[in-house]
Amino acid sequence: MEKNLLFELVREELCDAVGEENVDTSEAGRFCYGADYSWVSRAWMDRGQKPMVPDFVVTPQATEEVSRVLKIANRHRIPVIPYGGGSGVNGGILALYGGIMLDLKRMKKIIRRDEQSLTVTAEAGVNGEILERELNRAGLTLGHYPASGYCATLGGYLAARGSGTLSTKYGKAEERVVAMEGVLPTGEIVRTLPVPRHATGPDFLNFFIGAEGTLGVITEVTMMVDPIPEVREFQGFLFRSLADGLEAGRRIMTQRLRPCVIRLYDPPSTIRFVQKVLGIPVEGSFMVVGCDGKKEMVALEKKEIGKICLAMGGEDLGREPGETWWKERYKFYFPPFCPDLPELFGTMDSVTTYDKIIPLYEAKKKTIEEGFKDFGARYTAHFSHWFPWGTMIYDRFFVEKPPQNPREAIQLHNRIWAAAIRAALAAGGVVNEHHGIGQKLGYFLPEQFGSSWPVLLNLKKMLDPNNIMNPGKLGL
Repeated sequence: MEKNLLFELVREELCDAVGEENVDTSEAGRFCYGADYSWVSRAWMDRGQKPMVPDFVVTPQATEEVSRVLKIANRHRIPVIPYGGGSGVNGGILALYGGIMLDLKRMKKIIRRDEQSLTVTAEAGVNGEILERELNRAGLTLGHYPASGYCATLGGYLAARGSGTLSTKYGKAEERVVAMEGVLPTGEIVRTLPVPRHATGPDFLNFFIGAEGTLGVITEVTMMVDPIPEVREFQGFLFRSLADGLEAGRRIMTQRLRPCVIRLYDPPSTIRFVQKVLGIPVEGSFMVVGCDGKKEMVALEKKEIGKICLAMGGEDLGREPGETWWKERYKFYFPPFCPDLPELFGTMDSVTTYDKIIPLYEAKKKTIEEGFKDFGARYTAHFSHWFPWGTMIYDRFFVEKPPQNPREAIQLHNRIWAAAIRAALAAGGVVNEHHGIGQKLGYFLPEQFGSSWPVLLNLKKMLDPNNIMNPGKLGL
């Protein structure tokens, strides 16, 4: 937005809505919002290119202030990008068209804790790790442990349908929601019904969950919580083949056992992560299984899970490797072990039913390692979130020495993504499981949804007639 009289008038309106100290138009302040954790945005800046930055950084402190900001933006047709912790990996918060970066981190109050219903209500900008620690002091847990927990916010968990380490038992973030408050693009404040399960018409929760800020702004959420379990124990197993480990995981889930964790690594990721990062001297397909709850129930569950793993040829490695994995589970995401520049990499997680998971894995592995062998592309995968009907594949590609020219590097990144995503779709998977769509993957959504895509387009047009909410994301 050009800095002219209109710019100054809009700035004054925003200052009137949230206070002058909460509207930042400085170059340094806006620069901080020029990238998230997406490889493309970071590589672009790393190679000395000018980032896309907002015109205004606005930090509201209440839902009513969010409403005022959206009414101003709607009147002037200015883009608004809701911002939580900035930890997304697919460009969901990039200011593609300038506009207002709506940073919600001042909205961080934990409003109430209901120990009868086991729920907590908090503002959407609360840091997830802080929320979890506060619950822990009361003997409770949200049960959501994402790798982004140190910086992600409660609203961010839901905007991209995030998963946590213990989602196999406690569910993805979206499954923990009881009720929600949000602001529509035109400024109306809306509340969902006070419970998530009912027969009172369509579920308006999904106007916000997974919409990545394109249909409105999440401002307050009520979530289910659980008592901290009496015990939480982990066991390591080693399988000769990935297929044996996947079948063991399938049997555990379809026999309706309730582990809090199943994490299965393919042989390359066993070496790269389990062996080299954790120091566990294994080769093959390494599996961690965790169980929590009452001590007697955990013992019984572990016994039954052990029978299944041994029946599939798994070697019982005992508790030590499993406990090491749990204690060091975030080590993978910090230097020097996390993937980082100058390496070119991407996380392309998908999910499908059990009958399709091996073909999906093989299709993506072949697509990357054979299709991009001239660039030395490598592929690793693990399976970290399990459901009664299927499992997700958390897979990555790596190119150690990508092109230095920023345009060429981004072209290669996009080509690898496109080939892998289309291989996943052809094999019966989906575009993404829990890292969101953002700008990076938006153009695949018409392919994913097919003839139902116009329904989402029409919903967007109805709720956001001036297209101000996070434009350019989700393929909208």
